[in-house]
Amino acid sequence: MMHPFSLFSFSALLHPWFLVLLVVPLLVLLAETTARSAGALNVSTGDTLARIRGRRRAFMRRLPAVLRVAGLVLLIIAMARPVRGLQPRRDSQNVIDIMLCIDVSGSMRAMDFVAQGAQRDRLTVTKDAVCDFIEKRKNRVGDRFGIDRIGLILYAGYAWTQCPLTLDYDVLRREVALAAIDDEDPKKNGTAIGSAIGLAASKLRKSEAKSKVVVLLTDGRNNAGELDPITAAQIASDFGVRIYTIGAGTGGEVLIPTRSLFGTVMQPTNLPIDEDTLKKIAATTSGRYFRAADTESLEGAYDEINKLEKSEIQIDDYYEHEDVFAPWAILGGAALAASLFSRRMWFETVP
Repeated sequence: MMHPFSLFSFSALLHPWFLVLLVVPLLVLLAETTARSAGALNVSTGDTLARIRGRRRAFMRRLPAVLRVAGLVLLIIAMARPVRGLQPRRDSQNVIDIMLCIDVSGSMRAMDFVAQGAQRDRLTVTKDAVCDFIEKRKNRVGDRFGIDRIGLILYAGYAWTQCPLTLDYDVLRREVALAAIDDEDPKKNGTAIGSAIGLAASKLRKSEAKSKVVVLLTDGRNNAGELDPITAAQIASDFGVRIYTIGAGTGGEVLIPTRSLFGTVMQPTNLPIDEDTLKKIAATTSGRYFRAADTESLEGAYDEINKLEKSEIQIDDYYEHEDVFAPWAILGGAALAASLFSRRMWFETVP
């Protein structure tokens, strides 16, 4: 449970020079508490003051001035703009732009992976491995934003951008979680590896990052789209894009859940992986090919790519923070209002 006073905690002030103004309300307080009476008679407009005696009466007489000064102090602190969770921004000249390409063709339903002691389909295990890859690219655990821009391309019979290049890894992970196999769209039948590479290269073509990388995962062979994978890889190489390819699945005959008149049945299907093409794609762009026949090797492939493509970062400025000036401004305004109210109710000046 959040403590009420946690609203008034902050880690930095974006405009600390405003605190110089704190001298003004302190001088106002000093002037009001030491000033001699102007000759006016102060009387109570209610019964409250009649019940006040001794020290309490002296304090109540100064209450409007104290509240007014307290309100001004709080508003000045709000003007200094307190923030919480300030994070270092990284030098964008030394970071990497990465496009993740994930195969979502029907064959990714094949149940030939084991995770947490149970059979899992290829797409589910791939999404878990990709989310882990994204998490490990953060500067610190729990951060929302990362150092490198990462985007997501999904492909089956054609390729499309699921998430553009972004530093917001929470948004990216959500888009990965939404990746699914769509059997309703006949245009998504097949595996357009060349189209996925071409789309990724076009997204990275104008990037000014130190390194431009594509991580392409597939469990089959190119059988859709109008762009040949090797030609696409050559285009990517001309743009300075390096491609890491991952062949996922055991290969050969696997079981795929298939709808039938009797419900969903496990249909044995032969699904060969075109390793030769994947190796050529990687070699053309000075990348590497990884074979992922099980969950451990799939996770290991993404981990290895993560190690190969590390950013050299330098602290430059600040960008990630939460503004927390509102509680100070609200309480300051409330104190000023209370000052005016108490003066009008109890210490109205009668000339």
